[in-house]
Amino acid sequence: MSATTRKIGSLCGLLAVLAFVVLYSVAMYLDSEYVFMENYLSDLGVREGAWAFNSGVIIAGTLFMAMDVLAIAPLFQGGVSRAVVVGLLILAAAFLVSVGIFTEDAGDLHGFVSYGFFLTMLLALGVLCYALHARSSLGRPAVYATLSAFLFGIVLLPFGGTPMVETLAVLAILAWGLFMSLILLRSAFCEKTP
Repeated sequence: MSATTRKIGSLCGLLAVLAFVVLYSVAMYLDSEYVFMENYLSDLGVREGAWAFNSGVIIAGTLFMAMDVLAIAPLFQGGVSRAVVVGLLILAAAFLVSVGIFTEDAGDLHGFVSYGFFLTMLLALGVLCYALHARSSLGRPAVYATLSAFLFGIVLLPFGGTPMVETLAVLAILAWGLFMSLILLRSAFCEKTP
């Protein structure tokens, strides 16, 4: 893919983080009962600010899918590593979109897509870290950022699905998404055209 396509994909990642943070903040502002780190994020999806929170996860998930296809996939020549990395990232993003569609009102289905997002994203980060290390096209900062997010997720696993753990996991994923988008954008801008 061209550098322009990779730039668009990288910008989609930045917009995903921005859209989620803005709409999550709006949902928190509108919800008089929500307490940061004491409530599940998905609690926002069924109360006063539901429109903002649900839109935020749907938009972020969709934009992350674009980043996965347009900016991350081109890092790999093809084959199994590309298919696995991109497939897991897209699946995680699809689960994220589903969190905004199948809200807490959907019962067990919401739990499935929510846990699906976190566990698939954790697996995707682990596989991506290995693939980036083997490929080394983005350099050590991308590997270290991905490894940090992966290890942080592993550390959180034994503590279960509490509101604080969920919030910390989301913050780590957002930080990783922001950092990776910036690295991908810089790489696309620095790419020499023949």
